[in-house]
Amino acid sequence: MKSLARVVLALASLWCCTPGAQAQKATEVFIPIGRSTGLSGKLTLIGKIAAVDPQNRTITAMDESGTHTVRLSERTKIYVDLSLQRSPNRPGTLADLRTGLLTEVKFEGNDRSKGIAEWIKVQAMG
Repeated sequence: MKSLARVVLALASLWCCTPGAQAQKATEVFIPIGRSTGLSGKLTLIGKIAAVDPQNRTITAMDESGTHTVRLSERTKIYVDLSLQRSPNRPGTLADLRTGLLTEVKFEGNDRSKGIAEWIKVQAMG
């Protein structure tokens, strides 16, 4: 009986919590760099793009802790932050990632050690 109760509790917590996580994923494109509640600065890397390697689908980003190589998978979402232009953000492509631009990277599974980006935001220059 305790096992059944644990399963029901686990399913209820997933049902209860998943919509919020899904909603944030769906709206992430609209959130400026550094403003993702519960993520920015805690689970994300915010820094400047130091290098872009389109052939290997990697970028190098620098923050106060050092230099980080980030891999883009076929699932990685790229968003262009246009908040400085007071315009809505938009989906982007690898071509939008350029050296010197501010970027925010959310890693798959919140695991920086694998270095695979779930999403990358890049701030467009005004």
